[in-house]
Amino acid sequence: MNPMTSEVFRAEERFRPGMNIFVNRAFEAFSIPQHTHDAIEISYVTEGIGYQFINNTVVPVKRGDIYLLPMGTSHVYRPPSPDKVRTLSILNCVFRPELLQGAPFPPVGSELHNSLFHAENMRCPWFHHYDKDSKYGELFHNLLSEYRLKLPGYEVIVQSLLTQILAMLHRDTLSQTAPESMNLKVQDALQFIKLHFHDDINLKQVAEHAFLSVSHLQRLIKQATGTSFTSYVQHLRVQKCCELLKTTSMTVQQIAGAVGYHDMKFFHTLFRQRAGMTPQEYRKNDYVLPNLVDKCFPGLIENANILSLPTSHFR
Repeated sequence: MNPMTSEVFRAEERFRPGMNIFVNRAFEAFSIPQHTHDAIEISYVTEGIGYQFINNTVVPVKRGDIYLLPMGTSHVYRPPSPDKVRTLSILNCVFRPELLQGAPFPPVGSELHNSLFHAENMRCPWFHHYDKDSKYGELFHNLLSEYRLKLPGYEVIVQSLLTQILAMLHRDTLSQTAPESMNLKVQDALQFIKLHFHDDINLKQVAEHAFLSVSHLQRLIKQATGTSFTSYVQHLRVQKCCELLKTTSMTVQQIAGAVGYHDMKFFHTLFRQRAGMTPQEYRKNDYVLPNLVDKCFPGLIENANILSLPTSHFR
């Protein structure tokens, strides 16, 4: 599927009369096309792991991830593979911005306010928060329950629950602002990973390079990239494999070895998980795997030439 080809899911076909909100729960599969909404969507991963295609970027997702997408954003969730069904459960809430008229938050100019009303000012095409304390899960499930049961006054409760979720997200966003020095340290660590991703690299080596503890660096990498150290290295390796498959005549085994993989069974399994097809199929196909490196981190672009990767992979 071309990730930039999207259907439009129209709010008027889903919203109940007199309401500016729609709530549902879905087990994601490969049957739903990549699509956009003419409203804002906030989603909560309630079970499992998988991926979300957002515009032309692939983002790993797991239980506890919250994504808010401005209207018009192209996206779709996918489970880890076509063989794994009912493994990725998402609670979706689609709403019109009119629903929040009169609300005293988020403050104008804040990250969350831009996500809701001024997407052109966002530093990243989506808003993400990880529910590490599991405090949002009950709110989202109550939101779904109220919407489904339709008890007297549910409209007001549904709106108030969404408002509470957004208020808490704004509060948590403010508390997570990191010092500039720490931003520089994690960027230095990520650049080190980019230089050595094809080697037998481990988190301890990167932590020593960045003068950070292993546990602290692990948290910083997760915050910066949205994924773990191991998964991030795999992203870089698979992305480089894709480039070599398209631009060289190297064998698949040579390419795997060039990026650090010598267990071909593991390599083929990983590549299929990431690309949705075998290396041979990818080489013959016109499909180009979307950027797997977090485009929300513009500092990574500066040294794209280190890996001989075209900067288009980062935009």
